[in-house]
Amino acid sequence: MLFSEIIPTLMRWLVRKMVEFQRTLNERLNEPHSIKAEYLRLLYRNLAASTPISLAMVIYLGWVLDPETFPKVRLWIVAYSIYLCLRWLASVLYPREDEPQPQALRWWSALAVLLQASGGILMGVLGVFIVPSLDLYVQMVTVMVVMILVGGTAFSLSGRWIDTLVFAPPIYLSFSWAISQQDHPYATGVSLLTLVLLALHLVYARNHHKSIRQGFMLARRGTNLARELQFKNIEFQEVDSARSRLLATVSHDLRQPAHAIGLLSERALADDSFASVKETLRYLNELSLSLSASLTTLMDLTRLDAGLVQPRMGPLPLAKVLTQLEAEFRASAQSKGLELQVDSSGHWVWSDPVLLHDVLSNLVSNAVKYTRQGGVQLKVSERAGVVSVEVSDTGVGIHSDKLELIFKEFVRLDASDAGTEGLGLGLSIVRRYASLLSHQLRVQSRLGEGSSFSISMQRVEPQPLAVEPVQTALPSTDDDLRGLKVLVIDNVELLLVSMSKTLSGWDCQVSSARNLAEALDCARKEWPDVLVTDFHLGDREPDGLELVKALREQAQRLGHPHLPALLMTGDVSAQLETQAREAGVQVLHKPVRPKVLRESVLRLISQAAVKADGKLSVPS
Repeated sequence: MLFSEIIPTLMRWLVRKMVEFQRTLNERLNEPHSIKAEYLRLLYRNLAASTPISLAMVIYLGWVLDPETFPKVRLWIVAYSIYLCLRWLASVLYPREDEPQPQALRWWSALAVLLQASGGILMGVLGVFIVPSLDLYVQMVTVMVVMILVGGTAFSLSGRWIDTLVFAPPIYLSFSWAISQQDHPYATGVSLLTLVLLALHLVYARNHHKSIRQGFMLARRGTNLARELQFKNIEFQEVDSARSRLLATVSHDLRQPAHAIGLLSERALADDSFASVKETLRYLNELSLSLSASLTTLMDLTRLDAGLVQPRMGPLPLAKVLTQLEAEFRASAQSKGLELQVDSSGHWVWSDPVLLHDVLSNLVSNAVKYTRQGGVQLKVSERAGVVSVEVSDTGVGIHSDKLELIFKEFVRLDASDAGTEGLGLGLSIVRRYASLLSHQLRVQSRLGEGSSFSISMQRVEPQPLAVEPVQTALPSTDDDLRGLKVLVIDNVELLLVSMSKTLSGWDCQVSSARNLAEALDCARKEWPDVLVTDFHLGDREPDGLELVKALREQAQRLGHPHLPALLMTGDVSAQLETQAREAGVQVLHKPVRPKVLRESVLRLISQAAVKADGKLSVPS
């Protein structure tokens, strides 16, 4: 009576758990396709080895039993032998490739479950319908053979938990029930022991399944790590190659203007003619511009590599950027006899004004540079909420198989013509800026007919134009800097003199210092309106930020207004920029052109005027 209640209850519970398990199997295991393939490969490989042994044991059982005495056993042996042959055939036919296709994998997985369920049912039939009718001796032989069969298959299935659940429980439960029906004092104990063996079997199978899965995952992770290391090695080789090209390119392109500057400077010093000296100075200025442009491009690349370029996205009137580009490139296009056409646009886009300007400026600069005749166009179009700005030219064009190459660093496809000098970094920076902005960049070109680059961005609704007091207070001529008291600090005499002469040329009252002590002494004599300092002031001196902090503390003690400060540096450091931003200090990266320096000083004093409720503290 006990087993007639326990066994059905256990079977119902097992069926319910199997249904729940089947429903949540994929979510719980979360196994990749490759891991499932490894499970199946292990399963079928083990079945291929264990099935012949199982078949031999079944044949032995049929040989030792009298066919006339035990006809049901012989019939079952035939059925189970056919099943074993089909199982072995499936294990042989399983594909041996590394990872079968997902559809094939699902088919082989379902076949494995079907085979094990069939084996469990056949064994259950043996235990429920055949074993109870046998005499005690034959029962012992049969149970021994069955245990060997189960044990041989159990290890093969432990990697696949669902296969174990459909195979082992029907066998153990059926034989536990069959043994419990025997009229023997040990029957109950042996039946309970069989249930204990079932529990142990499931526990061991589950633990083995976890171990195998962890082994597969570790092996897969090792393979992935090896592949990643291989990719990283390739990337490092490319970086090393790029840096070698950088050194070669920079060595050549920066030596050229430096060489010319040296020759022209010597010539100017020896020349007595004012007109000749003036012409030489014009050449020197052009070389200086070229040198500054190359260094600025290298600085942009370094800032990108250091992760210092962070877009500040917002609504932007496209007309503002287009008008600025037209003003910048009109003269250079006309000097080459080219026509520059820029569309007007009332669109607003979601972008960063500085980075978007740099992207389009690079594209227009290249278009002007590589176009000998014809013109350059900036065309604006809008479709489905996406605004595109296309920069097209009638230049030399690019071969179709070189379109991807042009976006690599230090690549110049046509550097033989005059006026096409450069580091070959512009389009590389354009692509990286476009990626930061999440703008789509496209290129089309035909050799000898011209090129077309387009940048696409999301259109937004027009925004009300805010009145910016900083812009209205911004002076427009050098006369507006007249009388401005500027304190310049630099420990390099040549740079200190250059900065002082430049600022004096704008009629500023300039004081100069080489360190903190001299700066404090100058400030005590006459308090400055603006501070311009280098960052590195010598190993034994505080850096520029510490100097600004010290002078501002002095200003607070003496009751002076907040001291605007510019920090000049050649460093590219995220930490430095963060510290300067927190200290309220504007950073300028060397080399700094006079125009940029002037605009930065004007912006500083304008911001100071706004903070002082519009009362400009610059002497008139």
